[in-house]
Amino acid sequence: MDAIREWLACHKQEVIRFAVLFMFIALCLFGLGRLIYGSTAGTDTGELLLDETYLAVSAAESNQSPEQPEESEPVQEIIIVDIKGAVKNPGVYRAEADMRVIDIIDLAGGLSETADADTVNLSQRVADQMVIYIPAVGEEADRPITVAENPLAEQESGNGVAGTEKVDINTADAVLLQTLNGIGEKKAALIIAYREENGSFQTIEDIMEVSGIGEKTFEGLKDLITVGAK
Repeated sequence: MDAIREWLACHKQEVIRFAVLFMFIALCLFGLGRLIYGSTAGTDTGELLLDETYLAVSAAESNQSPEQPEESEPVQEIIIVDIKGAVKNPGVYRAEADMRVIDIIDLAGGLSETADADTVNLSQRVADQMVIYIPAVGEEADRPITVAENPLAEQESGNGVAGTEKVDINTADAVLLQTLNGIGEKKAALIIAYREENGSFQTIEDIMEVSGIGEKTFEGLKDLITVGAK
C-alpha cells in the first residue's frame, strides 16, 4: 500500500489528467449516442405520423359516397294540333305528344252546347299536324273527325292511314270501333246491333246502312275498315 501511495504521490498530475481525459471521452461518447438515438427516433416518429395521416385521408375518401350524376328530366315533345267545329275556341294549339283528343278540346275551352260528343273518340291520341273536327248535333260531317296530316307517315303505311291497321267491322268490339274516325260510343253500339240483327257486313259500303252513318262519314272510314270475316 505504501508503494501505491508513493506512486500516486509522484504521478498525481498524470492521474488527474488521465481522469479528466477519461471523463471527457465518456461525455463525448454519451452525447454522440444521444444524438444518434434522437435522430433515429425522430425519423421513425415522422414516418409514423405520415402513415397515420395517409390512412386517415384514405378512410375519409372511402366513406364518401360517389357522386351520382343528376338525372335530366325528359324533354316533352311539343306538337301542333288544329281543332275545328263545335268547340268554344277553335284554332291551332301547341300540345304535348302524349295528349288525347279530350285534352285538345279542353285547350279549346271545351265543347260548345251544340257539339255531338257521341261521334268523337275522345280517348284517341293526337299527333303532330292533326286536324280535329267536332260536328254539331244532327250534322253529317263532311270530313273525318280526326286526321293526322303527315305525308311521311302516310307513305310508310300501306293504306294511307298513319300507323293504323284496318278494323274488321264484322268482328271489332265497341272499344275498337271507337278508334275509327267519326265513331263514338253511340255509333259503335249501333254497328254491333246491326250485325246482331242483320248478320255480317258483306262490303264496307254496307256500314252506311247503320243509322247515323252516311256518305260523308263513310269517306272518313273507307280507308280504315275491312270486312275480312263474314
